Amino acid sequence: FFELGGHSLLAASLIGRMRRVGLSADVKVLFGQPTLAALAAAVGGGREVVVPANGIAADCTRITPDMLTLVNLKQPAIDRLVASIPGGVANVQDIYPLAPLQAGILYHHRAVQQGDAYLLQAQFAFA
Repeated sequence: FFELGGHSLLAASLIGRMRRVGLSADVKVLFGQPTLAALAAAVGGGREVVVPANGIAADCTRITPDMLTLVNLKQPAIDRLVASIPGGVANVQDIYPLAPLQAGILYHHRAVQQGDAYLLQAQFAFA
């Protein structure tokens, strides 16, 4: 793939085009196959992630636990989240948990006493 001029954006585009014609693969499968024949053999071998339909209707006035398909929250927690959103429930399209990497970034962001743990500054001087 890379020898033919491929790069990450083309890989994402290729995966999207494959999905549109019913072929399931992900970028990891694409990058892990040394030849086109190996890629063809690997296509469809992975598990496809099924994303449930969004349970929050556009005209919703209150979000309840049964509307949330990706996270298990009790009503008081949902109400606290919605209250923290400017514009309230009208501006909530869905609620879902953070991915592990996102949770790690949030932890380090909150744990730092000053500045931002992911912001590094350097200053160099040259004669």
